[in-house]
Amino acid sequence: MNAIVQLQSGAARARLVPAAGGRVSALQLQAPDGRLVDLLHPYPEDFSDPVRWGKGGIYPLLPYSNRIAQARVRVQGEEVRLQPHPDALPHTLHGTAHLLPWALEQQGGATAVLALDAAPSLAWPWHYTGRLEIALTPAALHMRITIRNAGMGVMPAGIGLHPYFRHEPDARLAYGASTRWSCTPDFLATGSRPLAADEIFQPARALPTGGLTHYLGGWDGRADVGLPRGARLRIQADPVFQHLVVHRPYSLAYLCLEPVSHVADGFNLAARGVAGTGTRLLAPGETLAGEMQFELLNGETS
Repeated sequence: MNAIVQLQSGAARARLVPAAGGRVSALQLQAPDGRLVDLLHPYPEDFSDPVRWGKGGIYPLLPYSNRIAQARVRVQGEEVRLQPHPDALPHTLHGTAHLLPWALEQQGGATAVLALDAAPSLAWPWHYTGRLEIALTPAALHMRITIRNAGMGVMPAGIGLHPYFRHEPDARLAYGASTRWSCTPDFLATGSRPLAADEIFQPARALPTGGLTHYLGGWDGRADVGLPRGARLRIQADPVFQHLVVHRPYSLAYLCLEPVSHVADGFNLAARGVAGTGTRLLAPGETLAGEMQFELLNGETS
């Protein structure tokens, strides 16, 4: 049995599973009209497969998000080989933090701090630490994510969160962004371009039918989406999260809106001189951090 950390604020509740990659497994918030709404596609709390993890809840993206092509990354002119992920061969997938057990560092009735000390490994040969500061209010979940380079050399780094929201296929979505990144069939970004007219989601509108994965740049840090039963969710994120991933599987089981600091394969794109990737290099002891909130509102997206 994985130990569960429960937070409560008024009628709102959140469940955390530190040992399963620092995940939020369930989140129930109170709308302004008093209704309680389940936001997340449920994560199986006793499930612990580090390769094929359960698709649900919210998990941290550290020390990078998405894929690194060919499991090779160039850092200051040197190529570093990584261990590829078996479900994304020959590439890597979503970092290592959500595959490792986190420690519960602090807990209050509506707050918790989770910490991770990730030793160098074949999957990521740099030493880093992670920190998740979580605070629940009746209508919102606030999360601050931090990565620190705990090693002796320069380390590439990125941060983000990967939520799975309950979803209606005709739900209306709104966000502001300036670019769309083209990608290969195996989800590697190749370059950015201005949004086409049918890719602009201001004002809100429904997504195209079927499964999709959109990599957006120049994100303004805000996204609104309709939830089941007529509720509305607003995501607000710090400027460090300049990229947004919109992903929906062909099963339409859930919708992922992932605020991230960099685009997929951004480290290698940046090494080739591509601008706007959002990637960072951290000196020893340096940190990268950002905060976001998931807030429940009334009514339709606007």
